[in-house]
Formats: sequence, structure tokens, C-alpha cells
Amino acid sequence: MKTGTNVVRDEGMRRIAAQLEESMLSLFGGFPSLCGFSVQDRPGMPDGGSESLQGGLFLTDVGLYPVPGLEEARMICEEIRETLVQLIDERPEALELLTGRTFARFLH
Repeated sequence: MKTGTNVVRDEGMRRIAAQLEESMLSLFGGFPSLCGFSVQDRPGMPDGGSESLQGGLFLTDVGLYPVPGLEEARMICEEIRETLVQLIDERPEALELLTGRTFARFLH
């Protein structure tokens, strides 16, 4: 049986998960070339090929197809980073839902 605290926490996490899903749908809808990306607790590449987020998280493995120009790719990565940072700022508990996740476009 769940205690009252767990029920409140679970409800809060469901709301954060819904907000995260809405943010991801918006990102993928806004950038047709975005195939996916990962959020890790360490840089993906030793040469600095990762974007630092907050809470010790890094944006890694951004997949784009067709591959856009360099400036557009940077803009897409920055938009992903800003979206995730805003979510973490608003809901620090989101770190728990982001760490180690890969987000990918789904096709029907």
C-alpha cells in the first residue's frame, strides 16, 4: 500500500513526465530533421562534443537527417538544450526522468 507521501510524489512525477512529453513533441514537431538525442550524466565524447545542461547532465548523440548546415545544426542543439534547461529550472525533479534517456522520433 502506498503512503500519502508516495502518492503525492507519484502524481507530481506524472505531471513532470507529461510536461516532458509535451516538450519533446514540440521539439520533434518543430525540427523535422531531428531524429533523436540522449541525455547523459557525463560527456559523450572526450573532445567536448557534448552540450552541458544543468545538474551534471549533458546533451549527447544528437541525430539529424537530412544533415543540415552547421549553423542550423547548432541552432537545433541550442533549442534542445534551452528546452531541457527550462524544464529542469521549472521542475528540478525532472533530472530523475532525464538522466540516461534517449529521445527519438517515432514513425508509424
